[in-house]
Amino acid sequence: MKKILLSGVALAALFVAAPASAADVPVRQQQQYYKAAPAPVFNWTGFYFGGHVGYGWGDTAVGGDVDGFLGGLQLGYNWQLSRNWVFGIEGDISGTDINNAVPVHVDYLGTLRARVGYTWDRTMVYGTGGLAWNRSSVGGVHDTDTGYALGLGIEWAFAPNWSTKVEYMYYAFDNR
Repeated sequence: MKKILLSGVALAALFVAAPASAADVPVRQQQQYYKAAPAPVFNWTGFYFGGHVGYGWGDTAVGGDVDGFLGGLQLGYNWQLSRNWVFGIEGDISGTDINNAVPVHVDYLGTLRARVGYTWDRTMVYGTGGLAWNRSSVGGVHDTDTGYALGLGIEWAFAPNWSTKVEYMYYAFDNR
Protein backbone atom coordinates (compact mmCIF):
# COMPACT_ATOMS: atom_id res chain seq x y z
CA MET A 1 0.00 0.00 0.00
CA LYS A 2 2.88 2.31 0.77
CA LYS A 3 4.22 1.76 -2.72
CA ILE A 4 0.93 2.77 -4.32
CA LEU A 5 0.67 5.83 -2.09
CA LEU A 6 4.24 6.91 -2.87
CA SER A 7 3.67 6.32 -6.57
CA GLY A 8 0.49 8.43 -6.44
CA VAL A 9 2.25 11.30 -4.63
CA ALA A 10 5.15 11.22 -7.13
CA LEU A 11 2.73 11.23 -10.05
CA ALA A 12 0.76 14.15 -8.56
CA ALA A 13 4.01 16.04 -7.97
CA LEU A 14 4.88 15.72 -11.67
CA PHE A 15 1.55 17.25 -12.70
CA VAL A 16 1.64 20.07 -10.15
CA ALA A 17 5.33 20.94 -10.44
CA ALA A 18 6.23 24.36 -11.88
CA PRO A 19 9.63 25.67 -12.87
CA ALA A 20 11.43 27.57 -10.14
CA SER A 21 13.75 30.53 -10.57
CA ALA A 22 16.07 32.36 -8.26
CA ALA A 23 15.25 35.94 -7.28
CA ASP A 24 18.14 37.58 -9.10
CA VAL A 25 18.28 35.36 -12.19
CA PRO A 26 16.03 36.67 -14.99
CA VAL A 27 13.50 34.39 -16.56
CA ARG A 28 14.39 33.69 -20.16
CA GLN A 29 11.71 35.03 -22.44
CA GLN A 30 10.93 33.97 -25.94
CA GLN A 31 12.80 36.20 -28.41
CA GLN A 32 10.52 38.49 -30.43
CA TYR A 33 11.19 39.48 -34.01
CA TYR A 34 10.13 42.85 -35.39
CA LYS A 35 9.49 43.78 -39.00
CA ALA A 36 11.66 46.68 -40.17
CA ALA A 37 9.88 49.99 -40.70
CA PRO A 38 9.47 51.02 -44.35
CA ALA A 39 11.99 53.50 -45.70
CA PRO A 40 10.75 57.11 -45.43
CA VAL A 41 9.37 58.65 -48.61
CA PHE A 42 10.42 62.19 -49.53
CA ASN A 43 7.58 64.73 -49.22
CA TRP A 44 7.41 67.69 -51.62
CA THR A 45 4.77 69.62 -49.62
CA GLY A 46 5.72 73.12 -48.48
CA PHE A 47 6.89 76.61 -49.41
CA TYR A 48 10.04 77.13 -51.45
CA PHE A 49 12.06 80.00 -52.89
CA GLY A 50 15.19 80.21 -54.92
CA GLY A 51 17.13 81.74 -57.77
CA HIS A 52 17.47 80.85 -61.42
CA VAL A 53 19.63 81.62 -64.44
CA GLY A 54 19.00 80.84 -68.06
CA TYR A 55 19.14 81.81 -71.69
CA GLY A 56 16.29 83.17 -73.76
CA TRP A 57 15.70 83.56 -77.47
CA GLY A 58 12.81 84.39 -79.75
CA ASP A 59 11.51 86.67 -82.46
CA THR A 60 9.65 89.97 -82.35
CA ALA A 61 7.14 91.62 -84.64
CA VAL A 62 9.43 94.67 -85.02
CA GLY A 63 13.06 93.77 -85.19
CA GLY A 64 13.61 90.10 -85.83
CA ASP A 65 15.38 87.67 -83.55
CA VAL A 66 16.39 88.43 -79.98
CA ASP A 67 18.49 86.45 -77.50
CA GLY A 68 20.38 86.83 -74.24
CA PHE A 69 20.76 85.78 -70.63
CA LEU A 70 18.25 86.06 -67.82
CA GLY A 71 18.23 85.54 -64.09
CA GLY A 72 15.91 86.08 -61.18
CA LEU A 73 13.96 84.71 -58.23
CA GLN A 74 11.04 82.33 -57.78
CA LEU A 75 8.63 81.56 -54.95
CA GLY A 76 6.07 78.76 -54.71
CA TYR A 77 4.14 76.20 -52.72
CA ASN A 78 3.66 72.47 -53.43
CA TRP A 79 1.02 70.04 -52.16
CA GLN A 80 1.82 66.33 -52.37
CA LEU A 81 -1.69 64.86 -52.37
CA SER A 82 -0.74 61.22 -52.88
CA ARG A 83 2.41 59.15 -52.93
CA ASN A 84 3.35 60.30 -56.44
CA TRP A 85 1.31 63.39 -57.44
CA VAL A 86 2.33 66.96 -56.59
CA PHE A 87 0.31 70.11 -57.34
CA GLY A 88 1.67 73.60 -56.87
CA ILE A 89 1.72 77.27 -57.69
CA GLU A 90 4.84 79.27 -58.59
CA GLY A 91 5.68 82.87 -59.37
CA ASP A 92 8.93 84.21 -60.76
CA ILE A 93 10.53 87.42 -61.94
CA SER A 94 13.61 87.62 -64.20
CA GLY A 95 15.80 90.51 -65.24
CA THR A 96 17.12 89.96 -68.76
CA ASP A 97 19.80 90.92 -71.23
CA ILE A 98 17.64 89.75 -74.15
CA ASN A 99 18.09 92.13 -77.10
CA ASN A 100 19.25 92.45 -80.72
CA ALA A 101 21.03 94.90 -83.05
CA VAL A 102 17.82 96.86 -83.67
CA PRO A 103 17.15 98.61 -80.37
CA VAL A 104 14.80 95.92 -79.01
CA HIS A 105 15.42 95.05 -75.36
CA VAL A 106 13.43 92.87 -72.93
CA ASP A 107 13.85 94.44 -69.48
CA TYR A 108 12.16 91.71 -67.42
CA LEU A 109 9.86 88.68 -67.58
CA GLY A 110 7.46 87.42 -64.92
CA THR A 111 5.02 84.54 -64.52
CA LEU A 112 2.38 83.18 -62.17
CA ARG A 113 1.84 79.49 -62.97
CA ALA A 114 0.30 76.23 -61.80
CA ARG A 115 2.47 73.10 -61.60
CA VAL A 116 1.51 69.42 -61.80
CA GLY A 117 4.22 66.83 -61.19
CA TYR A 118 4.75 63.09 -60.87
CA THR A 119 7.40 61.96 -58.39
CA TRP A 120 9.71 59.02 -57.86
CA ASP A 121 10.84 59.75 -54.30
CA ARG A 122 13.28 62.68 -54.75
CA THR A 123 12.79 63.20 -58.51
CA MET A 124 9.81 65.02 -60.01
CA VAL A 125 8.83 65.49 -63.66
CA TYR A 126 6.32 68.30 -64.10
CA GLY A 127 4.36 70.49 -66.46
CA THR A 128 3.58 74.13 -65.76
CA GLY A 129 1.52 76.92 -67.27
CA GLY A 130 -0.11 80.24 -66.53
CA LEU A 131 -0.01 84.01 -66.85
CA ALA A 132 3.13 85.79 -68.15
CA TRP A 133 4.13 89.43 -68.57
CA ASN A 134 7.16 91.35 -69.73
CA ARG A 135 8.46 94.85 -70.09
CA SER A 136 10.36 95.62 -73.24
CA SER A 137 11.56 98.66 -75.11
CA VAL A 138 11.77 99.33 -78.82
CA GLY A 139 13.79 102.39 -79.73
CA GLY A 140 13.57 103.70 -76.16
CA VAL A 141 9.75 103.38 -75.95
CA HIS A 142 8.74 101.05 -73.09
CA ASP A 143 5.78 98.70 -73.29
CA THR A 144 4.36 96.05 -70.93
CA ASP A 145 2.83 92.97 -72.55
CA THR A 146 0.80 90.14 -71.05
CA GLY A 147 0.45 86.62 -72.35
CA TYR A 148 0.98 83.06 -71.22
CA ALA A 149 3.80 80.69 -70.40
CA LEU A 150 3.94 76.89 -70.79
CA GLY A 151 6.78 74.67 -69.67
CA LEU A 152 8.17 71.25 -68.80
CA GLY A 153 10.80 70.40 -66.26
CA ILE A 154 12.53 67.88 -64.04
CA GLU A 155 13.47 68.60 -60.43
CA TRP A 156 15.70 66.64 -58.07
CA ALA A 157 15.82 67.09 -54.28
CA PHE A 158 19.45 66.35 -53.43
CA ALA A 159 19.11 67.21 -49.70
CA PRO A 160 16.19 67.57 -47.26
CA ASN A 161 15.54 71.25 -48.08
CA TRP A 162 17.47 71.71 -51.34
CA SER A 163 16.60 70.93 -54.95
CA THR A 164 17.74 71.79 -58.44
CA LYS A 165 15.78 71.76 -61.67
CA VAL A 166 16.05 72.10 -65.42
CA GLU A 167 13.09 73.71 -67.14
CA TYR A 168 12.05 74.72 -70.64
CA MET A 169 9.55 77.60 -70.78
CA TYR A 170 7.64 78.89 -73.82
CA TYR A 171 6.34 82.49 -73.60
CA ALA A 172 3.76 84.09 -75.90
CA PHE A 173 2.88 87.79 -75.63
CA ASP A 174 0.02 89.54 -77.46
CA ASN A 175 -0.17 86.81 -80.15
CA ARG A 176 3.61 87.08 -80.79
